[in-house]
Amino acid sequence: MWLIVCLALLFSGAQTVHAETELPGAAQVELFDTNKQKVVQTFANSSLFQKQAKEILDSVSGRVQELSPSLENAMIAKIPLAPPQRMVHKGTGLDVEIAEMFVVMPKKGSRPPWLILITKEHETVIMEFSRKVDALRKQLRLS
Repeated sequence: MWLIVCLALLFSGAQTVHAETELPGAAQVELFDTNKQKVVQTFANSSLFQKQAKEILDSVSGRVQELSPSLENAMIAKIPLAPPQRMVHKGTGLDVEIAEMFVVMPKKGSRPPWLILITKEHETVIMEFSRKVDALRKQLRLS
């Protein structure tokens, strides 16, 4: 009986660790609500957040064309990249190392999510991307 319980705990724990490994020493992921003007939740940075960030970066489609895209009525996920990720976008001539990404997710309206990227050189780049954010929203407990 104890053997079955031990094996069940071992395998259930191993699956959890494999699915989402916390990154020691990495800055936390933060969720900011623009309506409340504050961070409403923090999460341990993990391999799953890093995977989501990489998939979003890989789907960058170009620069945001609006002069000042709205930050009102949005949730913003700050994901520090550990380690920084190289982003090459031929259409815009960008070849930069991204240290942090902010995924801006409007709560209402037709505006799709967009990115504020911070490079290792502390430059800001504002980009559009095509990847759906459903998995990220679920991970952030927004849906």
